[in-house]
Amino acid sequence: MTRFKSLAVGLMASTMLFASPAFAQLASGEAEPPADAPSPDDPSLLTVAADEANVTASDQRVELLEAQITALQTQLDEIKKALPKATPSWKGAPQWADAEEGWSFKVRGRLMLDAAYTEKPANYAANRNFGFNSRFRRIRLGVEGTIPGGFAYKAEADYANSVLGFGDVTIAYTPANKPYAITLGNFDTLSGMEQISSSRWSSFIERGQINDAFINTRRLGAAVGLKTADNLFRFDVALFTAHTIDASIDNNGWMGAVRATYTPNLLGGFVHIGANYQHREFQSNDNGVPTVSQGSFSTNQFARYRARPFLQTTDVRLVDTGSFAATGDDIFGAELYGVFKSLHIGGEAQYLKTRAYAPGTISTGLDAFAGGTGVTPDGNPGFFGGHFEVGYFLTGETRGYKNGLWDRTKVLNPFSKGGSGAFQITGRFDYLNLNSNKLKNALTTNFTTGATSLASVASRLARGGTQTGYLLGLTWIPQDNMRFLVNYIHTEVEGGPLAATAVPVSAKPIDQRSYSTDALAVRASFDF
Repeated sequence: MTRFKSLAVGLMASTMLFASPAFAQLASGEAEPPADAPSPDDPSLLTVAADEANVTASDQRVELLEAQITALQTQLDEIKKALPKATPSWKGAPQWADAEEGWSFKVRGRLMLDAAYTEKPANYAANRNFGFNSRFRRIRLGVEGTIPGGFAYKAEADYANSVLGFGDVTIAYTPANKPYAITLGNFDTLSGMEQISSSRWSSFIERGQINDAFINTRRLGAAVGLKTADNLFRFDVALFTAHTIDASIDNNGWMGAVRATYTPNLLGGFVHIGANYQHREFQSNDNGVPTVSQGSFSTNQFARYRARPFLQTTDVRLVDTGSFAATGDDIFGAELYGVFKSLHIGGEAQYLKTRAYAPGTISTGLDAFAGGTGVTPDGNPGFFGGHFEVGYFLTGETRGYKNGLWDRTKVLNPFSKGGSGAFQITGRFDYLNLNSNKLKNALTTNFTTGATSLASVASRLARGGTQTGYLLGLTWIPQDNMRFLVNYIHTEVEGGPLAATAVPVSAKPIDQRSYSTDALAVRASFDF
């Protein structure tokens, strides 16, 4: 046992002696590496392994691509925001809009080409303005848009017949969700539904003859419009000068107008009920030479009412009051239409009452006629006109209507998509009476001395006349922005300035002689 303990102690001592150098090396940090360990100077330790290098580079590229994608997405978001402002939408023409700011801009226009054959009245001398004729009725180009703050603008120029004219030229304030609107500029007076509605939506090639006869057209002015929340009731009041955009300088000609409409829903459609009124004061003469121009209702204190036979391809008026001295007139109008799916029915009428000079009147001051004489009626002549029509879409469309006016009809099956387009047939009865006993008893007055003289019976009976039209129309609308119209017109006239010529042999007085004419007219038009 003693011997075994001595051997164990010797082995332990030997082990400690052998291990002491190693412990010393570990303590000093200079332990010997394994025999197969690479040398510290080995080049392989100075470089990154190929796999590890590839992974690092890939991570860097991914990070770079992610950064680039984030930047591109930011740029794309900005481009998307800017696209509506820079890229136009299409509504018949390019339209730019910035809905957030409230800006918009659109080019607008229309072209209407007419051709017609109008029969010459019997026994009437050859006249190039009867027979076949054609004309560009309208060549209109303009712009429209909105301005931040609830403002809107529109400006149109008309280049037809080699004369520059103007359509609507307006600035309007139409705040959103408000019951009122204000319009300033050159626009149609509140003279009835058909006249105020765009010519793009007229039932026939020309509007009803009361608008031609009573000189319902655009004037420079201002209007305020009110409407209920449901937009069924609308009321407009306006004040205008006596002229449109031209060289006129009125000293005191003006007109006031009001119009009210109500559109209740009824029988699966709606009914339009309207009333309008115009009070017109003619401008004073201001020592001017008495002249008559159809372009203005106030022409040196003279009034004149006349109408073509339902077409503008002739300048001959078969009914005409001639000019007579007056200070102004008043027009009372009524509108009644119904739209029931593909059917529309109704019409409108107006009564005009003049404020005429009395026979023997002596004019002074601004009203003085410079050495002139003129016809003075025996009282205040009154005139009446109106029309009634029925229309039906054979292809199922409904006549367009918006804000108390006719509007664009939406074609159900456009021609461009293999459809037939929209077909509509319309018939109209149109009557105008420009006769007045007060004109038949008119005298000629010298406005300086007041002296009067009796005109010939023939010339007095030739004033005015009645004109009745029977119109039949076929309208094809292949696309929303294009229309083709064909109109047949039978016109019957009694009296008027051509009655003695058209019916030279008759036992009847001139104002009771009747004759008729027929016309066939076509129109091709588009708008944008």
